[in-house]
Amino acid sequence: MRYHSTCGLTPAQTSELIARAFQVHTGRPAGQRYDFTLGFGTAVTMVLMKVRHNLPQQLTGDLFGISQPTVSRIWRYLLPILGQVTAMDRRHLAEALERGTVLIDGTPIPTGNRTGTGTINFNAKHHKQALGIQVAAFRDGRLCDVSVPVRGSRHDSRALEEVGWAEQIAAARTGKVIAVLADTAYVKHTRLTPRRRVQGVQRTDEDREWNRHISSLRAPVERTVAALKQWRTLSTGYRGRLTELPNVIHMITNLEFYRQAT
Repeated sequence: MRYHSTCGLTPAQTSELIARAFQVHTGRPAGQRYDFTLGFGTAVTMVLMKVRHNLPQQLTGDLFGISQPTVSRIWRYLLPILGQVTAMDRRHLAEALERGTVLIDGTPIPTGNRTGTGTINFNAKHHKQALGIQVAAFRDGRLCDVSVPVRGSRHDSRALEEVGWAEQIAAARTGKVIAVLADTAYVKHTRLTPRRRVQGVQRTDEDREWNRHISSLRAPVERTVAALKQWRTLSTGYRGRLTELPNVIHMITNLEFYRQAT
């Protein structure tokens, strides 16, 4: 099996992840341990495949010879465990701000049309219901942090404040010079953004050169978002319970840090 394309991890990374998860599983009291019908390693591989390719539970069950309810139970049991065992590889924005230039961008996580949410999660820019996350990256494209999700109707500038990142950026500027690069949605929080075009006013050559320069500097965070969304659950439409999506985003973020670190 080509684990990197199937599970998103190399064979060595997958084996290490299974070992960590099994240690947590066996350390639980007998009454709190799930009785797997699959081998434990196969179950972890199944969860990785599901989250990597956003497979429906019924299809996942057919591939592994188990029922859809069994897939659901394994998914909900292993989801927090995989998030827990990869937490040691997680990094946060505050650490990144101590190290230098940080690039920030927002991106939607499509959720499909949900009748119960109305327009709360409707992202007008992308014309779909979604939750929004903020992504921070270093200039070499390595992931710095991923925020908790906010409702999809939030503007990126407002979302930056809601997740607490605006406050962290302001605090990091106290007594030091830091650079935070972002697009025009974040002009309230950083001056290192492209210059907006004023209606009826022609852009100067200086403005064009500035915008080209900022766009080239911001390119790595776009690649970081693209790499994060190779975990297709974040890009092709989350199917599960909306209340579980923050935990899924947390697990995938930790998996991406784990993938980069090991």
